[in-house]
Amino acid sequence: PPPGIEVAHRYLPAGDVNEIGGDWYDVLRLPGGKAALLIGDVMGHGIAAAAVMGRLSASVRALARLDLAPEALMHQLEATLDDLADPMIATFLYAVIDPASGRCRITRAGHPPPATVTPGGTVRLLDLPPGTPLGVGGTVYSTTDLDLPPGSLLVMYTDGLVEARGSDIDVRLAELTRLLADPPRSLDHLCDSLITHLVPASADDDIALLIARVGTHAHPPPPP
Repeated sequence: PPPGIEVAHRYLPAGDVNEIGGDWYDVLRLPGGKAALLIGDVMGHGIAAAAVMGRLSASVRALARLDLAPEALMHQLEATLDDLADPMIATFLYAVIDPASGRCRITRAGHPPPATVTPGGTVRLLDLPPGTPLGVGGTVYSTTDLDLPPGSLLVMYTDGLVEARGSDIDVRLAELTRLLADPPRSLDHLCDSLITHLVPASADDDIALLIARVGTHAHPPPPP
């Protein structure tokens, strides 16, 4: 990541190790010292889902270099799925962060809501326009702007972290919020804590988790 952003991430495959999943995440450098953070989940498992994941990942990397607005990038990814011979659907979350100013522009396509944590421990599940998953078609995506004070966390994850057979999604999201309210300083330790407390021993789905701390060392000290 560029200066001013610290990241940690985890990926856990589903309990059935024979099934290839379609979850992925990435952190990309953008022009002007900005960064793109993204996470996605292609529906289904197997080689087809993994192949579509690879195609979307490559498309995002190419499109991000054009410095498109988040909603414009979403529409380009929608077109990528439209070109496939076999229809596929994917949820996706895309954020562009300027660590120097703390400005964050974020849009989602049917993906679970990200969370933010202020340095004081205030946790918010962001109430973003949900959008529809990529591949459904006919959606007008919108971008939400927010400010992240220095030291804030942005937490992005796929649905396997908060959805489990026999569990209520609202209860799981409340538990996620509780765990984020007093996070350890280390982002790696926070990732491990969330996985330990939220993920059953044999998960039914893949899990991807990406956490960023924004505004850390955004302004390097002057040379001696």
